[in-house]
Amino acid sequence: MAKYRLEENVTPQLEVFGISCHVPDYRLCWSLNKGLGLDLTRRRGDIVEEVKGRALHYPVFEQRDEEEELRWWLVSNLCGKRRLLPQQKQADFFLVADAGTAAREQELFERLRSAEFVLTAYVVDQGSLKMGHKLLL
Repeated sequence: MAKYRLEENVTPQLEVFGISCHVPDYRLCWSLNKGLGLDLTRRRGDIVEEVKGRALHYPVFEQRDEEEELRWWLVSNLCGKRRLLPQQKQADFFLVADAGTAAREQELFERLRSAEFVLTAYVVDQGSLKMGHKLLL
């Protein structure tokens, strides 16, 4: 009898942008909504990580576009002095979008870099993220 193997593609196709910014999360969210034409709102559930018996909460803002079947989310990389993704020390936030935005990635990147309060932004290589699964919601 023949054996069949199922191979699963475990890496979802996402666009991940690292953002350096020194304002609170709600101000950056407002700026991105205004500059990129998004409608990000705060999620009820944060990303929670247990470290040394303490719960660390990383705020998440998201938008679901049912029409185009796209999802956007803004994730804070900081909780106090701890980072959600320690290898990404230069990023204070991550803007994650479904792969449907790939066609306009360059335009999106330029608008992101010119948004108010954004000091710098860069495209994050998903292959280099050791704990990138923490960004998947």
